[in-house]
Amino acid sequence: MKDPRRSKLETANLLMLGMEGLRADGLVPVSKTAVADAGSVEAAVDRQKIGAALTATVLYAIVVELVVKHCWERETGKAAPHSHNVNHLFQELTSKTQLDMETLYEQCCLPYAEAVRSGQRQLGHGTVAVEIASLKEALQWNEDAVKNLKYDLTPRGRSVPTGLFWSCEFEWVVPGGFPNFAIELTRWANSHMS
Repeated sequence: MKDPRRSKLETANLLMLGMEGLRADGLVPVSKTAVADAGSVEAAVDRQKIGAALTATVLYAIVVELVVKHCWERETGKAAPHSHNVNHLFQELTSKTQLDMETLYEQCCLPYAEAVRSGQRQLGHGTVAVEIASLKEALQWNEDAVKNLKYDLTPRGRSVPTGLFWSCEFEWVVPGGFPNFAIELTRWANSHMS
């Protein structure tokens, strides 16, 4: 019989592979229909990049939830509750696990924060009005994202390191070399919590 505590991490691993395939590297194939709807090849490519980045953002939220639940189950020996409140479960993890995750999150945020500062220098603070979430804010955002982002693919509030920046006015797809916290968290869990 399959160990149910491993199934969450196994699922996270599969979704992580899918997210890596959505990164904005290289050529983006654009259908003739997308070009006709968007009016130009450039607009169609932009739409596809935004679509891939939003899909990765939804997957990000699911993967973070799965990995936090996996870690919680490994540490408590119990099945995780059927809720999306990963911030609550995170608070119940050992202080070492919390510190490891916080450190990893902060490392993932560094290139995003630098890109925001660069964008603000070039385009102005009003145009690039992006704020990066703390881990606590990101975990609170995660619950709302899992519940609602699949219905309204318009993230608002503070940005999290998903491969996409957002503000109340704009969305920016970042290059594939930027870290994705969900991917890095899954890799960390594979080496520390399996």
